[in-house]
Amino acid sequence: MSIYDDLGVTQVINGVGPATRLGGLPVSEPVWASMREAMSVTVRISALQAAAGRRLSSLLGVPACYVTSGAAAALTLGTAVALTGTDSEKVDALPNTTGMPNRVIIQRAQRDPYDHAVTATGAELVEIGYPHTTHTSELERAIDERTAAVLVRPGAPGNILTLRTISEIAHERGIPVIVDGALRVPPIERLQQLFADGADLVAVSGGKKFRAPQATGILCGRPELIAAVALHHQDMDEREQTWMSGEHADSPEPWARSAPPRHGIGRSMKVGREQIAGLVTAVDRYVNAPGEDDRDGLAELDILEERLREHSSTTVTRGFEESLDVPVLHLDLSATGVESDIVIRALATGDPAIAVGEDHAWREVLTVNPLALLPGDGARFAEAFTRTLDRLIAERGATVGASS
Repeated sequence: MSIYDDLGVTQVINGVGPATRLGGLPVSEPVWASMREAMSVTVRISALQAAAGRRLSSLLGVPACYVTSGAAAALTLGTAVALTGTDSEKVDALPNTTGMPNRVIIQRAQRDPYDHAVTATGAELVEIGYPHTTHTSELERAIDERTAAVLVRPGAPGNILTLRTISEIAHERGIPVIVDGALRVPPIERLQQLFADGADLVAVSGGKKFRAPQATGILCGRPELIAAVALHHQDMDEREQTWMSGEHADSPEPWARSAPPRHGIGRSMKVGREQIAGLVTAVDRYVNAPGEDDRDGLAELDILEERLREHSSTTVTRGFEESLDVPVLHLDLSATGVESDIVIRALATGDPAIAVGEDHAWREVLTVNPLALLPGDGARFAEAFTRTLDRLIAERGATVGASS
């Protein structure tokens, strides 16, 4: 009996991909092995974070890295560093930002629910522009002595400011640029391009296409900024008399002070040694065995496509999800007469339970992402989907007939 059976939790065929609400993606055996090994002994987390950061920056080709508990945590920690630097009084004060620059500028076109990761620090978001257009003068006017950072989310459509343009304007005024790269990385080339375009800090998810543990992320950025992250994040509950300060070889430069810093605003976002080890192994595997862990899911997508094309009521087309750099299937339900929301709910409560992407459900199209599909899922998905849709079509026909 699995732990899910024991708890009475239904397993789901995940056609959505690396969604946190579905637990993310399966991890490879090498990742599992590194997590088990990491849990078997004790190390100083400061030393592990420093070593993991060095390895990740080498693998990713970026200036410096720090392991976080997801991309949202990376955004919070990056914002905290932009607000306080290494000023211990300010670090202790957050989320109270009285007396410090606390405004983070963002284009209106790039607002989203993950803004909470930024404002949790006490920062205030300042919008510029309109839903599909922003002028350079609007950014120039918005930057003042109260500005702590500019937040950028690449990929939004419209005639809006590019990262390169934003970075040039912000850097002229000494303002750092934070990029939310959760949905853009990997591929690694995109991450490197973000830095080439002027990013100072980039928040990355570990649990998406890197296939690391779902509750992991990476904050990448300038070494002096990354070195300050631990002041907000790590458990430093030590006595002044025994604090090893900067004399310890594993301590980043900002720790070279006479007393240990207090717990910062990121204390609730801690990562375990098993998560750090799993992330490093997953990124190493992504770099040195590219595509290896995607093969099963892509094969299942082929099987699903082949079988669903035999179901004449559903139009099946291939698409490509640019943000995750992966092919997908689009299932057009328009000809069935059954609303997509009804199909989604029926699949989610069926046997087997199936989750599908809903980004295009407003136009009666469902999406299937292959990254979380396991061997056998393609055939099971196709059989359950066909059976469910046939039933819903028949029920709709009976209802229409009765009403007429």
